[in-house]
Amino acid sequence: MTVSATASTYNTIDELILQAYKRAGLVPLEFAIGGDVQWNAKAEHGRQTLNRLVNGLAVLGFIDHFVDFFVLDLVAGQPNYDLDPDDNILNIVDSGSHIPLVNDPEEIETTGETPVKPMSRHRWNSLSSKAAESTPTLYYVHRNGPDLTIYLWPVPAQASKIRFQIHRLPGSNSTGTNNVDLQRHWDTWIVNALAYEFMSDSKLPLEERAICREDRDAQLAALKGYETSNEPPDVIFTHSTPWSNY
Repeated sequence: MTVSATASTYNTIDELILQAYKRAGLVPLEFAIGGDVQWNAKAEHGRQTLNRLVNGLAVLGFIDHFVDFFVLDLVAGQPNYDLDPDDNILNIVDSGSHIPLVNDPEEIETTGETPVKPMSRHRWNSLSSKAAESTPTLYYVHRNGPDLTIYLWPVPAQASKIRFQIHRLPGSNSTGTNNVDLQRHWDTWIVNALAYEFMSDSKLPLEERAICREDRDAQLAALKGYETSNEPPDVIFTHSTPWSNY
């Protein structure tokens, strides 16, 4: 048996859209990209639908593919930081890590890091001394529409950095020759998910759509088992003290 030494290739966005139209029975199997004058309209509808589907994966919360690191530069005496929309950050997750100034400009091979833990809006609002300055140990993410602002406490006493874990926004699917911002093993789910949307848009019979929906959901269940982080869990013991609410 001879196996190719090259890894399987990525399907382009338009190739996946075409497969989905075929899966839905809306174009013949021999149809090719650009096969008729309506292809551009079909492809544009497919790209918009794909953007909506991939963006919606964020709420599932299990895809490590969209988790990354983001380093925030701190300014002495500045308590809050507006995140740049161009950084494509959907949310901050879990604890951050404060990087002391002595490491500058190093952000990976550092020493003296300390955790910066998330707090609720209620807890931040209840802080009696928001102007206290020291090494930040807590952060609160304020969401106002599409904008994210990070509030730190205590306020940084000197310039330094915090390395946050973030959920990033997925890449756009608006260019058909590009690839979807997912690994190859998502292709079957993408085709079935798109096919179901196309069948619904075309008002095909419910029983035909149900088969495609079952295939889509079964594939997502399998992907969820694979994509969930396999990192060892952190075991944290907590106990009440007179200072627990402060």
